[in-house]
Amino acid sequence: MKFSILVPAYNEEQSIASCLNSLVSVAYDDKEIIVVDDASTDRTVQAVEKFLDKGVILVRREKNGGRAAALNTGLKRAIGDVIITTDADTVVPSDWLQKFASCFERQGVVAVGGAYQACNKDKSLSCATSILDQILNVVFKKSLIPNKLSGVNSAIRRNALLHFGGFNENSWWSEDSELGWKLKRTGKVVYDPDNVVNTTYPDTWSGIWKRKFYWGYAMGLKFREQMPFNIKLWLRPLIFLGLFISLLTFLATIPFGMNPSIIPGFIFFLLLGSLTVVYIPLGAIVMVRNRERMSLKTLSLLAVLPIVREFAYVYGMVLGFCKGRVGSIMPSWKDKANHSEHRDYR
Repeated sequence: MKFSILVPAYNEEQSIASCLNSLVSVAYDDKEIIVVDDASTDRTVQAVEKFLDKGVILVRREKNGGRAAALNTGLKRAIGDVIITTDADTVVPSDWLQKFASCFERQGVVAVGGAYQACNKDKSLSCATSILDQILNVVFKKSLIPNKLSGVNSAIRRNALLHFGGFNENSWWSEDSELGWKLKRTGKVVYDPDNVVNTTYPDTWSGIWKRKFYWGYAMGLKFREQMPFNIKLWLRPLIFLGLFISLLTFLATIPFGMNPSIIPGFIFFLLLGSLTVVYIPLGAIVMVRNRERMSLKTLSLLAVLPIVREFAYVYGMVLGFCKGRVGSIMPSWKDKANHSEHRDYR
């Protein structure tokens, strides 16, 4: 089985060398590494050219078109049986492809998604966000998330990908999610929580907010096009809506005494607890499992992060569904303000 690894890149001169060093060191012979430069304005191309003698293939686009467009350009060049996507600010383990290959040995598997964690854990927010993702993606094995694919760590059979026309360039912030839903029609899409890559996380509140807002906005656009009946798609907005309604009901019934307000109050604090304090002990478990230094600051952030992220996601979803239109909010790659502060992955 031959793997074609696609690495879309736009202004990644600071990080792409680490990414390519890890990719050429992967213990798998039948692979090709294709970097698609999406009209970078920095020295990304020069950084990639240093790896051409190690088998890395460089494809250059004359016009910036976004992540999905870059992936489609790489797809045209790829000859592998399986297409793998990752980001230019990501470092992969040496057994990365071997784990993907094991998953594809199962009958009917058309795509495999892997896990991810922060490589910049020295930043408190990045570390806390990474631990939160590990709780959702590794501990819960994405059971609460409808899509098992992530652009930073996914493998897809080439024929299945071509069957759906490649990556949707109009799904500017959710091409991986959309593709995962489509692929389920043709075969099994599995998730391997043990296949973990290290990528760069946002380390500011604005970066965290914008990333989740963009995902929610893109999802709202998709909901307006088609309203799929999938309880996992609706779980997050319904929980947040329930939290908001129960709070208003609780506040409205307080003047009438304890009895009328006890039920909405109980519901509110139950839902609030599911988004806050429950993540603190789970975060501690993850840190112990990862043999990381226990940090009270990181654990305290876990009580706030879920609310901020879910509010940004739901707000973006509602805005995208009610008033959104394709092209109205379309960062070419990564939000420029955040990009200058840190290497935000998608």
